[in-house]
Amino acid sequence: MKNTNPLSFLFGLALIVIGGLSLLGNTLLRLEAWRLWPTVVIITGLVLTAPGFLGLARRGFGAFFIPGVPLLVTGGILMFASLFHNWNVWAVAWPLVVLGVAIGFGMAAIFMRVPGLAFPAIIIGLNGLVLAFCNLTGLWTAWALLWPIEPLAVGLSLFVLGFFERSRGAITAGVLLSAIAGVGFFFTSFFSMFNFSLLRFAAPAMLILTGLIVIAASFLRREAPAQTPEVQ
Repeated sequence: MKNTNPLSFLFGLALIVIGGLSLLGNTLLRLEAWRLWPTVVIITGLVLTAPGFLGLARRGFGAFFIPGVPLLVTGGILMFASLFHNWNVWAVAWPLVVLGVAIGFGMAAIFMRVPGLAFPAIIIGLNGLVLAFCNLTGLWTAWALLWPIEPLAVGLSLFVLGFFERSRGAITAGVLLSAIAGVGFFFTSFFSMFNFSLLRFAAPAMLILTGLIVIAASFLRREAPAQTPEVQ
């Protein structure tokens, strides 16, 4: 008996689940069944995400996490808004989609065993966290003080890449960029002293975090073995 195609199986299972939910909705919820329409988005996310877990055996399947996770997050927000008639939730929850993209890249990096995917995962993730902070607090002027998050994100990405690839060069570059970010956070933390909002704590906290990253990266840079050219 031939092996079952996992993609065909998942697609068929998705159709069964969607049909079953539609039947259940038409039976129990009657005319209110239309509120379950975000189920289609959620099921699509599940169909895309499920093959990703096969990435440990087939690396290419890990790429399905990149579109799958954001779709799951989007479907979850749509379902909440539809069931509770609260579409204003998007005004608060939209940064979660950005974080979903970052998580998708991160899971793809793990299951595909491709450290390079840590770059978009970390850069999008840190920016998503800042967006969530600004959106929840209304302090969009925070970007004026938290701008060093950009070189820090690139430096942290190089740090992670150097750690998994055992590359002193990448770790050194990560340390330098993180140090530049630290200098930026030093100056922004000084200016944040004159701010009476949450930025008084956010900028110094980022300065401390950057310092911890630089220290950890410097230790790993010492331990990373030097790369030797292969003998022909």
